[in-house]
Amino acid sequence: MKITSVEPQKKNRKRFNIFLDGTFAFGADEDLVVDHRLVIGKEINPPDLEKILKETEVGKLMERMYGLFNIRARSEKEIKDYFRMLSFKRKVKGDEEISNMVVDNIIEKLIKKSMVDDLIFARSWMEARSKKYGINRIKQELYKKGINREIIDQLFGEEGLENVEGVAQKLLDKKIERWKNLKPMEFKKKAYDFLLRRGFEYELVKGIVEKELKKR
Repeated sequence: MKITSVEPQKKNRKRFNIFLDGTFAFGADEDLVVDHRLVIGKEINPPDLEKILKETEVGKLMERMYGLFNIRARSEKEIKDYFRMLSFKRKVKGDEEISNMVVDNIIEKLIKKSMVDDLIFARSWMEARSKKYGINRIKQELYKKGINREIIDQLFGEEGLENVEGVAQKLLDKKIERWKNLKPMEFKKKAYDFLLRRGFEYELVKGIVEKELKKR
């Protein structure tokens, strides 16, 4: 079989329609075209065609990844969870499921493109969430995102969180006006519950709340 035409797709100029012996055969992204030198006149034998067709699935799914990453960065576990859900939906519809090989291939590509890096993801997540939450809450969220303990320990060991007390105080200040008529013990309970739920460490919470009680 010979490639007789390579045409950019109308809706996505980064994907191409590949024609073999005058007949449309498959769609391919830029990476696939370059990696396999899919140019007009090239002969493709059956084993190579089978390999390419498998990789075209990767190309289509990579387009989904670009869309997801345009919204926000993702951890490696989030990518795996996404494809597990997508594969299940296909299975329910009676369509072909997504193989682990394809998922691994996609993750490898994302890593090579520096789109997936759990350390960078964790650092970015920490910086964003530290404006509203304490260390315990942020660590818990990172664990759920699949970030391993070594990365989390490294991240907090290197940088920690700046002005944690200031963040906690600011959050509590927003509640104080609403709670100004509460009795001391009731205020104390609400303040403790609120800040601990936000993930601030007990000793820090204790210091802030005791300071507020002295003002009353």
